[in-house]
Amino acid sequence: MAAQPVQTRGEKVERIRGPELAVLVKRANSVPFVEGLRMAEEKGLVIASNSRLDKALVGSDEWGSISDVFACWSGTMTAYAKPGEKLGKTVEYVDPKTEERWVFPVPVEYQKEKNAILVAEHPDYKFEVDGKNIVVNATTVDLVAKFPASDGWHPTDAKHGIPTKEGSSGERYLWRIDSRVGPVARGYDYLGLIYGRRHLVSLLDRPSYGFGVAVEKAPGGGAPKVEAVSKQLTVREESGRLIVEGTPEQIAAAARLLDQLKQK
Repeated sequence: MAAQPVQTRGEKVERIRGPELAVLVKRANSVPFVEGLRMAEEKGLVIASNSRLDKALVGSDEWGSISDVFACWSGTMTAYAKPGEKLGKTVEYVDPKTEERWVFPVPVEYQKEKNAILVAEHPDYKFEVDGKNIVVNATTVDLVAKFPASDGWHPTDAKHGIPTKEGSSGERYLWRIDSRVGPVARGYDYLGLIYGRRHLVSLLDRPSYGFGVAVEKAPGGGAPKVEAVSKQLTVREESGRLIVEGTPEQIAAAARLLDQLKQK
């Protein structure tokens, strides 16, 4: 089953897509996704989709012109249930850090589907925030079937670049957890240090994490202004994985230190 669109609330938002990319928020200035979305909405910008970022990261050397954005949020919002569990009326996820409850309403047509992932692209969704409840109200929702139950290399669907067992596009490396509502993150491995290439599609990050934000822009359009902030080396553990982020020089220095410690 390929990606299938369903109209859900109101009129579909017309997308304003540009062929170029610009940095709205540098990784050094990292923001949670809600804040990144707010900033993009205020400026009338479109957050770059997973598939658009994939073209920059894997399909060309374009990533080099926006390297200070990575790792970054994409505008591709997703929701998936536990492997083998049927979709109900909603998919819900509680951010362990903030205790915010993310709710993604499931279109009737997709209820009772299992091993699938729901996808909505910015700007075709808005957030309805009530205290710690964040509801994702999307005008168009796609379903990508046969969403893999585990991490690893998988082909991707042609529209959104989401890993799926029946995809027709090039393979990408998936990170996932049991169940989640949140955006796709890209660019963990933009230097090619994790899997040798920039193929990682992360669907496990808490929306409260701080990442950069890239936006699409028209040819010759001015890039959003960003403040210069020194990037710090960060190390964290996520679902049993050790994730190290920083400048190339910082990561190289950390690698040398680890080698020295191993030799002692």
